Amino acid sequence: MERKKRSGAWEMSHLGAAALAALIFCAFAAAGEDAGGAISSFEEPSIEMPFLLLQIQADLQGSLRDLDMAVAKASSGLSASGLEGDGARDVLRRLLETNSNLVEAVTFDEDGKIIVAECEGCEGGEGADISGQEHIAHVLRTKNPTFSGQFLLVEGYQGTAIAYPVFSPEGEFIGGISAILKPEELTNVLVAPQLRFDISTRANITDYSFWSMHLDGLIAYDRDESQIGKNLFEDPLYHPFPSLLDLGERIVAERSGHGYYAFQVAEGDERVVTKESYWTTVGLHGREWRLIVTKIVG
Repeated sequence: MERKKRSGAWEMSHLGAAALAALIFCAFAAAGEDAGGAISSFEEPSIEMPFLLLQIQADLQGSLRDLDMAVAKASSGLSASGLEGDGARDVLRRLLETNSNLVEAVTFDEDGKIIVAECEGCEGGEGADISGQEHIAHVLRTKNPTFSGQFLLVEGYQGTAIAYPVFSPEGEFIGGISAILKPEELTNVLVAPQLRFDISTRANITDYSFWSMHLDGLIAYDRDESQIGKNLFEDPLYHPFPSLLDLGERIVAERSGHGYYAFQVAEGDERVVTKESYWTTVGLHGREWRLIVTKIVG
């Protein structure tokens, strides 16, 4: 129906053979590139890394798309049940029970106040005014779905929200639904099997590592947990590494690519090494995450 059209909704399609070829071409074109003036040339970039990255991209994009479709379906259910009462609670509970990556779901009215909240081990906050939150304000203003940036919830963890408008059977806007996921947990489950690291200890078994970043520089995920939540362009940890900052600017500007940068090995190991990296993109409703696979090469 037109009133539920995903205006401005954007989703990455899975990268196929053509995109893979483009990435590999980009890699060879970039081989020997001086990233920030501190990196010497390399004879041959890795071929395996793009394949790992594309698998992670496909898995993560697929998971985001599945969650988005689940919230859209819940929005339709709420159109029939209304935003309050047992009917609304049943819709939210089914959403959480059938989508383990969602940790909290609420309905909100046309003023942005929570009507019903369902979550595990947290306070629902029913009656709270959340109209000032970016994703809620977007739905109230545009009547279109959205995928939020990362933000700190009152429960103390970083979350990302998928929010949809809800319309009455007559087509009247009555409010919306917002569902929260933890990007770190979702990413961890998908990345660990590809790079073969232990989820509990985050110990790496292969030579590869992975991190992801929002377009404002916020580190959304890193195998080194101490870096999650830092901003690449603002945190003092990264200031001594101009090649990393230069590559970060490229990662923000280009949706896929290849390059090198100098940085310390890992948390607790401050030896400076050269790392090769490939990156690509996933996203929903116009918001993008950059995904980066790296390997120490020098």
